[in-house]
Amino acid sequence: MEGILKILILSLILLLTFTFAQTQKPNIDGKLSPNEYPNYASFSNGEFQIYWKIVGDEVYILMTGKTKGYVALGIDPKVKAGDADYIIGYVTEKGTQVLDYYAPEKHFGHTQDEKLGGKNDIPEFSGREDKEYTYIEFRRKLDTKDKYDKVFPKTGTLKIVWALGSSDDPVSIHSKRGYGELKIN
Repeated sequence: MEGILKILILSLILLLTFTFAQTQKPNIDGKLSPNEYPNYASFSNGEFQIYWKIVGDEVYILMTGKTKGYVALGIDPKVKAGDADYIIGYVTEKGTQVLDYYAPEKHFGHTQDEKLGGKNDIPEFSGREDKEYTYIEFRRKLDTKDKYDKVFPKTGTLKIVWALGSSDDPVSIHSKRGYGELKIN
């Protein structure tokens, strides 16, 4: 009986530890801490990397780009890079800026959601740069209910487009871009 009780107590401790780890929110500080993000994808030999974690109804994302300019993530593009929800971040001497954009189906640029009648759905963000990379970290709702945003799913596959800019001007042409998929589980 004593052995069964020890096994039950150990099982409960392991379950609580696992549950706590799954609900622990990442610290939005522009840095990657050990065990902070359980999900990761890398593109173009590590030039763009994305880490994410879903906690409740929010997604926490850290994206890194081999640039001193902007780093951009496009969520669920339909036509090449069009009809996509974009989050674009950059770091200047004045601080970090992370903005919420939308690109129409025929992608000829992107516009801030606020200028289209939507809202900036990035309530918390941070960023930094080192000698080679820009790091942008933020959180947002999985479903913002904004017509210019796409839903970040809790499971399945999510198509993305990413871009790196050679400057901090988010409307300047990108110096590198690519497409990919995130396996969400």
